[in-house]
Formats: sequence, structure tokens, C-alpha cells
Amino acid sequence: MSWRVANSLETLRRQLDARFRGRSLASDGGIGDEAHWVRGSASDHNPWYGPGIVTARDFTHDPAHGLEIQQVADQLLDSRDPRIKYVIANSRIATNQDWQWKPYDGANPHDKHFHISVVADPLCDDPQNWSAPVLGEAPADGGGDVAEGNFVTWGTGVNVRAEPRLGAPVVTVLSGPTRVLVQCQTQGDTVNASGHTNNAWSFVPALGGYLSNIFIDHPDAWLPGIGEC
Repeated sequence: MSWRVANSLETLRRQLDARFRGRSLASDGGIGDEAHWVRGSASDHNPWYGPGIVTARDFTHDPAHGLEIQQVADQLLDSRDPRIKYVIANSRIATNQDWQWKPYDGANPHDKHFHISVVADPLCDDPQNWSAPVLGEAPADGGGDVAEGNFVTWGTGVNVRAEPRLGAPVVTVLSGPTRVLVQCQTQGDTVNASGHTNNAWSFVPALGGYLSNIFIDHPDAWLPGIGEC
């Protein structure tokens, strides 16, 4: 299945990355994990809108790098940005109906990250910068990746292998979303996960092995701008 995250949320991700350099990605998320897929299209983390568009993202609480989720969530709500559908943080939820916090009793209290969903209409792809004092002055293009080949993984317990095949030794395991710098990519064993199928693998020098592209948070099976190994 082809999918991508709404452009407005990609802009917010780039702004947060630029403002809070080195921020933790431990609880970041775009496309849903297995639990979200089992629940079906009720979650905005699933690519249920339009041509496979994910309309939600999670961003990790990381006060050590200055990112206080309550502060960011409050300021996004104060902006009354028309792209916002709802925000969840610290066991509270606020929607675009009245922009007021109310108790949230979901299974996940969202105290390790804040969740933002955008509206399921063409406005979700509006790439303009988000306005919040904590974001400071963002570049006109909404920021950018720290370096070419810089991506973020999704999922938990993701194996990095010595070779691009499922039977190769595991060199390390990614416990959660991780920023990785991809050097090159190649074809290898086909991997199936959460409704996706992909036989492309990326070599990550810092991890000393290959990671299936299926676990890289990007809609393309073959990563753009990355050469072949």
C-alpha cells in the first residue's frame, strides 16, 4: 500500500527538528504500528484519507532538549490553525470545536509524546509554517533534514542485519523510532509488515548493518536521493 504523511505535519516535524536539535524520537510516530492497523481506519495514524494520506503525528516529550509537549501543544491550540483537528497531551484532548482542554481517558495518556491530528480535507496538505512562539523563526521552507540521507524509522523491535536478508545475523535492534543516516540502498529479501511489502534495504554505517526500507518512515519503497549499494 502506498502512503504518505500529510504535508502540514511534515512541515511541523521539520520545524521541531530545526528548533530542538538532537531531540529524542523515542515516541515519535507517523504511520501506525501493528496495533493501529488491527483497529482499522478509526485511527488517524492509518492512511485512510484520500490517496493513502496519514493525518496524524506524535512528537516526543524531551525537556532535556527543550521540547516540553504541553508548551508546544498549548501554543498550537492558541494559534487556532484551521489545519488542526485535535491535539492530545497529558491525559487531555482539545478539538477544533472549542479549542479547550478536556479530560482524555484513552489507554495511552500521551505523557511521553503529544499527538496532533489534522483535518481530513485538502487543507491537511497546506505546507505553510506553523505559528507558535516556541518554534521561533522558522526558515521559509519550514526547515529541513539535518543532512542528506537523514530519515526516521518507525515500529518497535526493528532488526538491523549484517546483510540485506532475513537470515543474516542481527547486529542491533531499534527499540523505537530512531533517526538514521542512510548511505546507500539495495535489493534483498522481501519483508512484510503492517500491510506493506518491500524488498529494498538501506545500509546505515552508524548501525553497522542493513535496515529494511519498510521500517523507514517514508512513503516510497525506494528512498529518493539515495544511491544503490
